[in-house]
Amino acid sequence: MTSRKDTKGKTKWHMRVYYLDSCNCDWGCPCQFNAKPTHGNCEGVGGIHITGGKYGNIKLDRLNLAWIASFPGPVHEGHGKASYYIDKRATEEQFDALSKIITGEAGGGPFAVYRTVIETSQEPKRARITFQEKGTRSQVKVEDDKIIAAAQLEPMRNPVTGKIHRAIIELPAGFESNRLETSSLKEMFADDGFLGFKYAGTYGSIQQASWKGP
Repeated sequence: MTSRKDTKGKTKWHMRVYYLDSCNCDWGCPCQFNAKPTHGNCEGVGGIHITGGKYGNIKLDRLNLAWIASFPGPVHEGHGKASYYIDKRATEEQFDALSKIITGEAGGGPFAVYRTVIETSQEPKRARITFQEKGTRSQVKVEDDKIIAAAQLEPMRNPVTGKIHRAIIELPAGFESNRLETSSLKEMFADDGFLGFKYAGTYGSIQQASWKGP
């Protein structure tokens, strides 16, 4: 199968996605505004559902991705660790393409940025990835022989009235997306033998985005 390439020899790709983001920061996540993480470090789980896309001529529609990341300080200061997971339904061609995209090797998209701050990582692995897009109740689950990572969003609530409190972050120059619907976390955890943590009541968001590269 042939692939369209740019002048530098890298394969062109594009995808439309739902991206679930979650971390240990307070609601809103100061990292979104180039501020320091709430607790000094950053740990999180991200899930991606591809509604449509291609890597060269390889279709990527309806596949899921997930990643786990941990940084000892602000993300931009680096020294990050990451684990990457690819939908077990992917063909070998799709697995290879998505591995290059999620690790940033393919160039372009948010993972090209993250590649510059990840110091150590596991090679991408296949897993059963369940992604449910339900707005601020969306969730992602990563399973092998056990659940190795999960993030479930829930609406933020007014601390006085208990009513749902909706908030949207708009970032005209955002590298992940330019519009994030924020939420709270019902739960978020990772335990894959490389990274491990657990949080609840912290930051989450669901985004629609279009990414491309290189």
